[in-house]
Amino acid sequence: MNGIIRVFPQRTSYTPTDGYSFIGSPPPLFIPEHKEVHISCIFTWDKAECEELTYQWEGQTNKPVKLGGPAYSSPADEHIPGMYIKQNIIFTTRGCNNRCQWCVVPRIEGRLRELPIHVGNIIQDNNFLQANRAHKDKVFTMLRTQRGICFKGGLDVGLIDTHFIDNITGLRIKELWLACDTDAAIPRFKAAAEKLVKAGFNREKIKCYALIGDNMAENEVRLREIYHAGAMPFAQLYRDFGGMKTEYSKEWNAFARSWQRPAAIVAHMEKGTDFRDFGT
Repeated sequence: MNGIIRVFPQRTSYTPTDGYSFIGSPPPLFIPEHKEVHISCIFTWDKAECEELTYQWEGQTNKPVKLGGPAYSSPADEHIPGMYIKQNIIFTTRGCNNRCQWCVVPRIEGRLRELPIHVGNIIQDNNFLQANRAHKDKVFTMLRTQRGICFKGGLDVGLIDTHFIDNITGLRIKELWLACDTDAAIPRFKAAAEKLVKAGFNREKIKCYALIGDNMAENEVRLREIYHAGAMPFAQLYRDFGGMKTEYSKEWNAFARSWQRPAAIVAHMEKGTDFRDFGT
């Protein structure tokens, strides 16, 4: 990547795998020729580890070592495919015009802006549907050459319209990720899910992020509503991005895990289990 070493505190499914991508401390034997070292920190609770990694890498190179990433509110003015996430995962926009109180995106990236479109099959935009129609049409044109297409960033359920549905029905879609983070969002989510189901998409392709962590009984109801609407829910425990990682009880973690695995979710729905069964 133009001679830039990128260092990550741990490997995820999105971490690049090229020869200039490293996990953790410098290797003991060989570091490739490079211009800079970038320590990439996504979560605030990884900052201490990333600062230690910065110190370690500074001791192994005479080139600049830079520490940044979302945890440090680094600017996200562009997207370079393969730099900080795998080559096939792309952003065609940055930012979001919404102001959801639990979301850090507007604070870090600002209002939505459109970027040059690169080739890839996983669209990670935070709010792709806020882009103008001309931009979306260019993305759809690019995606016609792709397989296993995923819209992973979370599609705004209030913006799923005929234009979007008409274009994705001609694509080789693997996953469409929506979001239903509050009870107030349920009616809009159901309307969007109904449109997608009528267009021929099923629960294997329609996924839904669901923020949880405040009231287990109420969260259970919303997760079931998502399933009955024709989507597969994926529970996400709320994390405070501004500091240390939010800790939850054993019962909450068990509840979240049970609503993150499709096989377990189907079992819940068939057996009629509910939140009182978790942690027992």
